[in-house]
Amino acid sequence: MALCDNVTVMRQGQVVLDCAIADTGIDALAEAMVGRRVHLGRVAASAERPANDGILLLSAQGLRWTDAVGVPRLDAVSLALHAGEIVGVAGVSGNGQSELLEVLAGMRAPDDGTLAMFTAPGGVPVRFTPRRWLDPARARELHMAHVPEDRHRCGLVLPFAAWESAVLGHQHTPRFASAFGWMRRLAMRAATQQMMDGYDVRPRNPNLRSSKFSGGNQQKLVLARESMAPELAPRVLLVGQPTRGVDIGAIEFIHGRLRAMRDNGGAVLLVSSELDEILALADRVIVMDRGRIAGELPIARCTEAALGKLMAGAQDRALT
Repeated sequence: MALCDNVTVMRQGQVVLDCAIADTGIDALAEAMVGRRVHLGRVAASAERPANDGILLLSAQGLRWTDAVGVPRLDAVSLALHAGEIVGVAGVSGNGQSELLEVLAGMRAPDDGTLAMFTAPGGVPVRFTPRRWLDPARARELHMAHVPEDRHRCGLVLPFAAWESAVLGHQHTPRFASAFGWMRRLAMRAATQQMMDGYDVRPRNPNLRSSKFSGGNQQKLVLARESMAPELAPRVLLVGQPTRGVDIGAIEFIHGRLRAMRDNGGAVLLVSSELDEILALADRVIVMDRGRIAGELPIARCTEAALGKLMAGAQDRALT
């Protein structure tokens, strides 16, 4: 829109729109690309919320982690996640958001800090310290799922068939493994077919190599894997860059799934470099700057200007 004089939109191998930029707009282009109206703005939370809304599900205190060259990537970071909310994490890339997700997901242990996960409302939390930190398998047992920022490096094995990528991390569960350790391949393929149907993954071919799917369909497959396992249905979902490299139609679909998890009483921690995405999804926003939490705002007070000041370290955190 900013650089071009004319625009041509192709869908399913055909030109569906060809006009001057002055004669169209963002909404019209999105509709032409997808074939229907697309809504990427804010959607109000469901009026019918579960009884456990607001219950504390996860609490992290004083997380610190320093990289191999001595740069503090996390500096006394504390946060809490409650049932029925999406918490956005904003910040200029490289200010600790990625490391925060990896620590909470059990991909790395912090140098200091604690993590508490609540398996039942008002119950005794399961606590972790750096000496005995959470690992991804334990996180799944505690009903926490993780959609990594880089689906190619951490979310899929690209040479694998889709049915193999779709069960990663769940391959040892009784549903997919026999008592003698043999994989139940028919069950894995059937589960993948169910994921593809539920998350509109195209083409619906469990045998197709993971690398052959578009970025949006790869992302939907990862999200389906992390949210559809019946024996380990997540109450907490950690999501990094959920729509990076994803087409408009898939963005709308993924946003809808994240809202549905919130409305069903789950908690979502969303890291995104897109402020528009955070403003469309989050109920409150944490801003990170140089490994620290620079401030926190309820969504009603969030504007691009307010978040931008916090991201640049130009606003005193006491003002937030």
